[in-house]
Amino acid sequence: MTSDPRSPSARTREDARPAAPQPEPGAVRPPTLLGIPSYLAGNIARAATRALAHSLEEHHLRLTDHAVLSCLADFGPMAQHEIADRLDVDRSQVVGFVDRLERNGLVTRNRNGPDRRRVLITITEEGVSAEREITEEAHRVQSALLEPLSPAERTQLVGLLQRVLDMHDTTRLGLANA
Repeated sequence: MTSDPRSPSARTREDARPAAPQPEPGAVRPPTLLGIPSYLAGNIARAATRALAHSLEEHHLRLTDHAVLSCLADFGPMAQHEIADRLDVDRSQVVGFVDRLERNGLVTRNRNGPDRRRVLITITEEGVSAEREITEEAHRVQSALLEPLSPAERTQLVGLLQRVLDMHDTTRLGLANA
């Protein structure tokens, strides 16, 4: 049995949803989506990813290579599962990332002293140099992408995004009760 769309309960359901915002003249994207922060962040991330990925291809590197190299440059040698946890990627994917970086001489795998089962991934000098170049390029790409924002707005945006990501990491890693 279907309900009559003219019934009071049907009108109440329709009225419960706020009216969709009207597009501005010349609008490209649906205004409804422009009010959803994850939609905005995802689209900005894709734009930045495309620009940076193109630049990294010139160095024969990928975005994941930059992430792993930055992780090792910032935190020092660590096991593959620690890299996965810090970068919020599937542990099985890190093996391939590290294999590629090792083939290119950017990282090494070393057994960890007394516990021969534990393998630490270490960035090489060539890896440090590559990470610096990639990071500089990432900053150039970000600067171009965020050109409409003032320096203060950029700082504020980064701070807000870091707060959201910190909360996500705390929840994801179960650090809230630690």
